[in-house]
Amino acid sequence: MSFSHFLSASILLGALLAGPLDRLFAQQENSPTKEYLGFPVNVPKKLTVNWQDTQAPLLRSGAESPEMIKGKRAVYELKHGSRKQTIPVVVFSDPQSGLIWAGPERDAYLELNERILGFSLIGHRIDWCESLLQRDPNKASPDLTSRFEQDISGFTLLQSALPSSELLMKEYSTRLGAHIKNPWMFTNGAFSSQGATPILKKLQWDAGLLKLDLTDQTKKFAATVWIDPQTRKVKKAVEKPWNFFGDINKKAQQ
Repeated sequence: MSFSHFLSASILLGALLAGPLDRLFAQQENSPTKEYLGFPVNVPKKLTVNWQDTQAPLLRSGAESPEMIKGKRAVYELKHGSRKQTIPVVVFSDPQSGLIWAGPERDAYLELNERILGFSLIGHRIDWCESLLQRDPNKASPDLTSRFEQDISGFTLLQSALPSSELLMKEYSTRLGAHIKNPWMFTNGAFSSQGATPILKKLQWDAGLLKLDLTDQTKKFAATVWIDPQTRKVKKAVEKPWNFFGDINKKAQQ
């Protein structure tokens, strides 16, 4: 490896470990030779579905259940040659704390240390994402849709929505499959060869941890996980009794 390659790799790794995701994006966007998932750093984003009213589930610090917050939703498209990626996005401002979210649409959003963190269940993992914009204390009512259009590049949006590189996956994903042993939780039913995403039934804070109640697509199996959102690590997992043949262990339930 040449010194220049080593230096580039060191800078990239240091940025990821040292600070927010936007620092990494900034470094990558300043390099015209970088690409991600086959898209160049200067890939444009095109608004294909205009901004519409929506509601987003925000779990405030210490709350037992999320509150629906009014916001705006749109859909952007990235296109480069034969490659095309569609990304739904959401923006909102919490009227209680003033914190804002602007980024890819997530399953739910957490109020955490004066910022909002979004997450989505995808197959056997959870992908996390930080807001791509921060609130402007000089504006009482920020125009988030305009700021999103002007300040967020297509390349930044792509990396935020799809943390597929090894470095981004390590920092911004939680692998549930290592803690939930029932394989049918991540399929369309017992002995199904088709992968599927568990259904999020409930989320709440529990002693500083994010507690998620999950069920499979057939709703025959269930599991609960406790996650530290600061580290994105699973601290505890409890599964409803099951066996490999897909039947609930009724004796264990009694």
